[in-house]
Amino acid sequence: MFSPSVFRWFGLAFLLFIAALALGNNVLLSGAVFVLLIALLGVLFFPPSGMSLDRRLPRSVCWAGEVVEVRREVRVESGAGALFVHDALPEQVRLVDGSNYRIVWKWPGPKTFDLSYRLMCPKRGILHLDGTEWQTQDPLDLRRSVVESPESDLKLSVVPRLRSVDRLNDARSVAAKTPVNMRTPRVGVSTTDFVDLRTYTPGDTIRSINWKASARNLATSNELLVNRYEPEGRMTAWVFLDGADYMDVGTTLTSPIEHAIEAMGTLSWYFLSRGYTLGAYVYNSPTGLLSPDLGKKQFHQLTQLLLSFRTGPADEDLLEAVERCKSFLSRLQPEVFIITRLDVHYPRPGEDGAVRDRFETAVKRLAHLRSKANRLDKVRIINVGPQEYLPLATALERQTLSLMRWEAQPLASLIGRAGASVLEWNPMQEDFALAMLRQISSQR
Repeated sequence: MFSPSVFRWFGLAFLLFIAALALGNNVLLSGAVFVLLIALLGVLFFPPSGMSLDRRLPRSVCWAGEVVEVRREVRVESGAGALFVHDALPEQVRLVDGSNYRIVWKWPGPKTFDLSYRLMCPKRGILHLDGTEWQTQDPLDLRRSVVESPESDLKLSVVPRLRSVDRLNDARSVAAKTPVNMRTPRVGVSTTDFVDLRTYTPGDTIRSINWKASARNLATSNELLVNRYEPEGRMTAWVFLDGADYMDVGTTLTSPIEHAIEAMGTLSWYFLSRGYTLGAYVYNSPTGLLSPDLGKKQFHQLTQLLLSFRTGPADEDLLEAVERCKSFLSRLQPEVFIITRLDVHYPRPGEDGAVRDRFETAVKRLAHLRSKANRLDKVRIINVGPQEYLPLATALERQTLSLMRWEAQPLASLIGRAGASVLEWNPMQEDFALAMLRQISSQR
């Protein structure tokens, strides 16, 4: 296809020829003949053609924040001129090496170009890379051709990153120093490990009665005593994730909700890999409940939940979430983690303090469940604030974010007295596993 440059070249030759005839100038006449010959010679050249593209990803799944190479090879069979190659990229990715828009020059003969580039995918989700577009032109830009690759779009699944899980082994060793009867849920069948004696209650089997101890007990009381054995039930962990839209502030590349999901995935991987039963609930989001289960199957279901997760309006608070999961929490008595922003629960001047009160009430109920289970560890709240994500362009923004950090401190003290511990995590400065170890070490 001829480009508009053809008309410019021939138009210039025609104007020079008319000027040469009008002025009788041989120099202008020679210039007109030269331009005309160049244009005719350029018409004989054809732009690069016979192109084939091989574009692929080394894998279809990657971690959030991981760098992925898009391998792109273009082979051109014939023609000469410039080749323009372009890949449209989603706004959720960051180009770290190479370029998705390349211009290369091709001389006559077949030629293969390696036009690969590397992307970083900081946010989880399903990324679609549209097909490659290219344009060719001859050396004088007299012919052009625009071609879109017939290949299908590339799809890349970006799953939440799980960082340094093995470092939490130190936390496991700390937990191992806790007495066993304070760390094992009271569910499941009994083992042969004797714990202590207790008073007989209706429903106990005859085989569990300790007749010798009961006979000795007749001198002081007229009650039977039964043996209590260690239950076989698994330890359980439960994670509450705040999925309100106030967690999704920041830029297209990062936000508090992305780091909150990273914390949730890291905790889940750690507990599931150690044989825990895991349950989770995402409130303020249609995603909802992840029923308690264990093993690789549960981790796969959690990954799918986090991959498709989207924030929603703040229509449900933590107290409602606790009520919805009450049956699971009462039966399993798990270790509880809450991932949220504390500053949004603190009332501003002129606002009703009911939001703070309901949050504090929810923490107290969870702490009450922990005390019923005779656990030493507290309910843990992971505070992922927005202060590290917003661009600090003005002094007013810096003061606003400083106030947001200050507002979270009184609420952290309140819920600390209610029976919870608050982990202030700055994802831009500290790894999550190290932050957890820091908190556990401070509580020893």
